[in-house]
Amino acid sequence: MAKFDCELFGHFVYGPELSYNDLLAREAELVDAIHGALDASGGEHIDFTPTGDALRVQCVFAHHEETAFHAACAAVAPLLRGDVEGRMLFVDKGLDLLHLYLLADGTWREAALRLPEARAGMAAHAQTDPALAVGPTAKPKPGAARAKRGKGGGKTTAKPAE
Repeated sequence: MAKFDCELFGHFVYGPELSYNDLLAREAELVDAIHGALDASGGEHIDFTPTGDALRVQCVFAHHEETAFHAACAAVAPLLRGDVEGRMLFVDKGLDLLHLYLLADGTWREAALRLPEARAGMAAHAQTDPALAVGPTAKPKPGAARAKRGKGGGKTTAKPAE
């Protein structure tokens, strides 16, 4: 069984100046070019989802290799003129590292984020970053209330008529 350590999520947005027919032509061109670039860079199980004003792409890679990501960006970026821009996020499945690529006007830029371990990240950032503040999403019920509800399944039985 194959093992894939990295997943790509891509999102390419069409400009409002494209007519419907132009958009369809650009989408066909992009699907072919992106598929070829990802395949040549080691991408597998390449899937495209058109959403009307954007194109989503998802695929997997055997390894989280920056050189493969650069090769894919270098092949795709020249196709992105003023009428299309894109983002590609490569996620290490161990959630250790994210590589984000912004692509527009024939060029690309890279940003990488190394994710901390859960406890270390919460300790270091919870006080300064509200997004990392941990709180319950729902108020838990007391244990006694759950135990009573579980007995008898919440059904009542009628006594037989005498």
